[in-house]
Amino acid sequence: MTSSTVPFPSAPKGYGFHPTDEELINHFLKLKMMGGYDHEVAIIAEVNVCNSEPWELPGLSEIQSNDTVWYFFSPRNYKYSNRKQAKRTTKAGYWKLTGNDRIIRAMSTGEEIAKKKSLVFYKGRVPNGVRTNWIMHEYNPTFNFHNQKDFVLCKLKKNSDDKLTYEEGGSSSNMASDFPNNVTEEDHLEAFLGVDEGYYN
Repeated sequence: MTSSTVPFPSAPKGYGFHPTDEELINHFLKLKMMGGYDHEVAIIAEVNVCNSEPWELPGLSEIQSNDTVWYFFSPRNYKYSNRKQAKRTTKAGYWKLTGNDRIIRAMSTGEEIAKKKSLVFYKGRVPNGVRTNWIMHEYNPTFNFHNQKDFVLCKLKKNSDDKLTYEEGGSSSNMASDFPNNVTEEDHLEAFLGVDEGYYN
């Protein structure tokens, strides 16, 4: 857990933290990247998500509640120092991208502010990894300003009943029984993780 200035050991009854995509980017992530605003964003822990396994991450969350969604600021991880290729492996497995990036825009201006990536955690190593129920959205900001720190914002959730089915390479026609009415795998992830739920609920 980070050494935030405001502790959040537990949430009061009836409390939930459910920011919209735009609030995650234009408020929390932007302030985190600008630096000097720890008191404004201390509700989200700073954790290198690839230094822990997904089942360890909930215990590192600033808020301990009955919610099954957890948020983290994570420094960008790169495979090579001279190339910006993301590193998404842990000791036990790896995060695999699924579906296409989605563009997040500010509602008031329509300006692109981030790209959202969907990932699923696999135990083991490619190509023999075993899919787990851990899924994550990774928000990558597209805005730039001076002296910014290099972070992404991660939204983590575990599917406890194993209803979601993922195919190598993303959605396909073979997934019709799991994703009816032409709903794609990423649409299913959107519905499962929740989108635009409101800041506090």
